[in-house]
Amino acid sequence: MRLKTKHFNFITLPLLLVVLLTSCKNESKSYRQYLTDSIEYVETPASYNYTDIISHDLTFQKLDKNKMRNLSKLLHSKQNLIWLKIDFTIDNKLLGHDIGLYIGHLRSSSTVYLNGNFIKKYGDHPPVENTAGYVAHSYIFTNSLVNNQGNNSIYIQVWPGAWGTISEEIYITDQEQVIRRAERKTFFNSRITITFTMVSLILTFLYIVLYFLLKQYKENRMYLFYALLNFYTAHFLLAFSFGDMPWLKLPFFSYLTVLKITWCYGGFSTIYFAASFCLAYLGYEASTKEMIQRFGLLIFSILIAFLMPNYRIFINCSHYLALISLLQFAYVIPRLIRSFINPVSRPKTKKLLLGFIPIFVGLFLDLIFHVFHTIPDMPMFSLYGWQITTYNFLYQLIKQFSQIYIHNTKLKDQLQEFNQNLEQVVAIRTKELSDANYVLSKGLETVSHVQKNFLPPKEHTFRGWDLAIYYKPLDNNVSGDLYDYYSSNSDTCLDGLGIFDVSGHGIPAGLMTILAKGIISQQFISGIQQQESMSAILEEINRTYIKEKVNIDNYITGILFRFSEFNSKDVCSVEFANAGHPHPLLFDSQNDEVRELKIENPNKQYGIIGVEGLDVSFPPISFRMNNNDIILCYTDGLTESTNYKKETFSKKILMDILKESKDETAPEILNYLMKKFQDFTKGESLNDDITVIVLKRNNSKEYIQEI
Repeated sequence: MRLKTKHFNFITLPLLLVVLLTSCKNESKSYRQYLTDSIEYVETPASYNYTDIISHDLTFQKLDKNKMRNLSKLLHSKQNLIWLKIDFTIDNKLLGHDIGLYIGHLRSSSTVYLNGNFIKKYGDHPPVENTAGYVAHSYIFTNSLVNNQGNNSIYIQVWPGAWGTISEEIYITDQEQVIRRAERKTFFNSRITITFTMVSLILTFLYIVLYFLLKQYKENRMYLFYALLNFYTAHFLLAFSFGDMPWLKLPFFSYLTVLKITWCYGGFSTIYFAASFCLAYLGYEASTKEMIQRFGLLIFSILIAFLMPNYRIFINCSHYLALISLLQFAYVIPRLIRSFINPVSRPKTKKLLLGFIPIFVGLFLDLIFHVFHTIPDMPMFSLYGWQITTYNFLYQLIKQFSQIYIHNTKLKDQLQEFNQNLEQVVAIRTKELSDANYVLSKGLETVSHVQKNFLPPKEHTFRGWDLAIYYKPLDNNVSGDLYDYYSSNSDTCLDGLGIFDVSGHGIPAGLMTILAKGIISQQFISGIQQQESMSAILEEINRTYIKEKVNIDNYITGILFRFSEFNSKDVCSVEFANAGHPHPLLFDSQNDEVRELKIENPNKQYGIIGVEGLDVSFPPISFRMNNNDIILCYTDGLTESTNYKKETFSKKILMDILKESKDETAPEILNYLMKKFQDFTKGESLNDDITVIVLKRNNSKEYIQEI
């Protein structure tokens, strides 16, 4: 039976926990004599050695268990050390045995004496301090050093650093059991991370190679970020195994420097690339601003850490720097929520969340066992959780890569089969294309003919108005653009003007323009008669279009104008509403300036026509037009066209052209604009239909009706 990824997430961690917990049980039934309740302590200057402790009359105090969690709090001076003293008499059950002392952990560094004899040292005291790390402490007592009949004294010199702790699990037992217990705990606390480190470095190399092999794959950034995540994870893991690898302790590298490189540089970079991996996994590409902000957070955290002058300040501040570094996920969480809400991306988002479950479980267990000190001698479960998390994503990336490989293999086989039967396939496809082209050409001719008949003339003169229109379909004279104007009083008065852009191209878009034109005309005339605002008219057009187009998946952007009669000063009032269309331009002859016609607060205008369930707001805009004022409207096919340098025919260019040609008639302005456009694009192919409307005010009293 095949095991799914989500089951893998929930099963692997509990199995690992069972192994770890059972490993902590007694390896045998050997008797243990616990010494935890017999510990006393005294604070001394750092210069005191064992001889000084014996020769001075020092008063030792009882060490309570709650103080064992932070030995540094016992110090009145941060320059001093602590001496621990344990007096014991060997229990009868251990008499005649070769015994040893076991301490689950003792941080930061320590030196142990038994009955005045040096036994063993872990780590180094200041001024060149080094911690014992996460290894378990084991001490072998030879028979010649042990007093089997009377009192024995253990003295432990401890440099607690900023957060020194001593395990509550302190006992003497058979030497073999001490060694075995210490080796096992050291393995799970420290040595296993060496294996994790090596695996992370191997994965780094493999996925860097995959990143370059899959350069054409649009999501190959995931492979790069996964590789770097593993690379810096390897840096971070060295901190946990450093105490067990004395050959790594270089004379010019203090332990503080090691921690800065591993915990901070490695840890903070791991967080950074984990967040980057999440964003790439969800398919988001960060903006330049966001990249600068995130990288700034990373550099700030690392820089502050490297400026810490001593070990104590470093330990006390590193937790806060870690929290600052975790702000990287402030860029991930909002996108994670949006992806989860979106039904299309939700399955992928679930996989991402499930992949992180092991690290969340590990952090939760560490909170219970270590922060709340329920079982402080347990290993760091978050290390195991993080490894399982990285392996979960390793599985997902391998699966994804295999799917790409299988797809490419199938494609290669299909191409080989196609080549073997090329002539037959070409003949069949040629006939099919010929038949399809014939049907399509007939359809295009029909739609084009209908469009030409229902669109009004491109040039027209009304009382007080000069109108010119440029209309260029992209596909064989069938366009998704739509323009119309509305007049009364025997076609002499201009009442309204509209420009609309139906999504798509070709026959589907052309057919929808036919439907849209009828709806827009009907609703405009009805709305004018009922004295409705342009906002209300557009909203009714939206409702009617959604109802009439049924299940066809398309939408419309557009602008609809209404013009009043001229007053005694030959001034006309204009009202219009915009449904997601490019803002029209107005040349104001009185101020000799060109400006965009749009509302002051853009947040109040939103939505387009034809999307069911989409909230819309088309607030009306009103202004006055004097003689020689000019309105320029256009579809986005104009401003999205590019030249050979991939520069767009921008709004700024349009505004300049409008001001340059302000004294010309509407047709002359339009011809000048389109010549500039053709010079700009210089034969570059169009990507969309283009419609441009130039409407200029002239003296209404000088109007002569066309015959």
